[in-house]
Amino acid sequence: MNEIKATSTIDRPICLLLGALGGQGGGVLIDWLVDAAMRAGYPAQATSTPGVAQRTGATTYYFELFPEKNPPAHPIFTFFPASGDLDLMIAMEPTEAGRAIERGFVTDCTTVITATERVYSTAEKVSAGDGRIDAGPVLEALEQATKQLIQLDVKALSAGTAARGNAIAFGAIVGTGILPLTAEDCRASITEKGVAVESNLAGFEIGLKTAKADTKTAPAKDGLTFNAAPESFASDIAAFPTSARDIIGHGIDRLIDYQNESYARLYLKRLGTVRDLDTGADKKLTGEVARHLARWMSYEDVIRVGQLKTRPGRLSHIRSELGVDAGVPLKVTDFFKPGRDEFLGALPKNLGWLVPNLGNGIALHIQTGSFTGYAMLKFLSALKPLRSKSAQYLEEQAAIEQWLDAVSKATMIDQAAAVDNNLAIRTANLAILARGYGQVRKTGLTKLNELFAEWSSKLTSDAASLSAEVDQMILLAHANPDEA
Repeated sequence: MNEIKATSTIDRPICLLLGALGGQGGGVLIDWLVDAAMRAGYPAQATSTPGVAQRTGATTYYFELFPEKNPPAHPIFTFFPASGDLDLMIAMEPTEAGRAIERGFVTDCTTVITATERVYSTAEKVSAGDGRIDAGPVLEALEQATKQLIQLDVKALSAGTAARGNAIAFGAIVGTGILPLTAEDCRASITEKGVAVESNLAGFEIGLKTAKADTKTAPAKDGLTFNAAPESFASDIAAFPTSARDIIGHGIDRLIDYQNESYARLYLKRLGTVRDLDTGADKKLTGEVARHLARWMSYEDVIRVGQLKTRPGRLSHIRSELGVDAGVPLKVTDFFKPGRDEFLGALPKNLGWLVPNLGNGIALHIQTGSFTGYAMLKFLSALKPLRSKSAQYLEEQAAIEQWLDAVSKATMIDQAAAVDNNLAIRTANLAILARGYGQVRKTGLTKLNELFAEWSSKLTSDAASLSAEVDQMILLAHANPDEA
């Protein structure tokens, strides 16, 4: 009698790759998928590869499901994806989907689900000036490279609810119909997991509905939001070019928070001088100076640190980012390492002798949520009225005036050469050297001082060489953001 062996007509599992950053709930999402698969009777396996801290890389999760219940033999799963094998790619941040394209995982057989909101990487943040990567080209490449692209504007989709991005992505995964999982099994997995069940179920339903409708929710072109200035500044802002008004209003709001209304008025006075010299049709020079000037005038010192660390709602914001409810104990420890320059920056210049040499700085671990830690930082923020008497304030204002004078003189050369503010705009962008703190900032300001010291004579004697020198300084600033 011949033995009859059961065989399967299915020769491969369904493969899914997930890229998620710390705090985005990637591990919980994969747990839901595995549990739902097992609950439905499908063999499944998930593995993960940890990313690097400080947003230099995401944790990737790889999930395989064999789409046959109770197969005659246990399927052989793999631990890593291979090019051309992915059925689903989920990115909780759009550039992570871009990484998957770069590595050859995304093909025309792959459906991609991606969040559209950017989470900036360390490389973007440390870059001098604006180092942000535009997500638009990444999404366009995904449109061309994939079988289907589902874009999730998580912030907009979750508005009015406590839904998190991982739950919305879970619903979208099931909504594609690629995995043989029912919504009922997935809801049961969320309930069984016991993590923020109500809000996660709400998020699941949002994602499920969005994927089935194939809704495309592309982000805004630049993703920028601007704070509005107080109404009392409306007429002042109206005197500036329309293209620069949003950033000017944002700068005014920032400087009032940083110091006071008088300081914001100084910002407008300085900016007005540049506006009057701006001959460009697009008024780009005014906009560039408005952006750089507001940032430079709100340079970070120990007083500003105290302001930001004790801002109302900060702890609630941290809880929201971590997904920790108000009833759960939370201890926040801030790490500081102030040096002599940081202390000098908060004291009048004639009192600098009181601060000893601190070497590489004093390492401090302050529990912001404790009474003592909060009181220490609150004391620093209370020194705001004294900032204008500090040594650093006087040095920064002198450097700002020197920079603005250089920009103004550059406009004269541009006009003489029949150029619309070309050199002046690049001179304005030299403000990116006034960045960071400690030795990095000191080095940047020294370079600006050396360049601007003979500025007038360089402009009149050899403007072409000076233009090349400006370009080189900007290039080096972008290439070496940590140069001391």
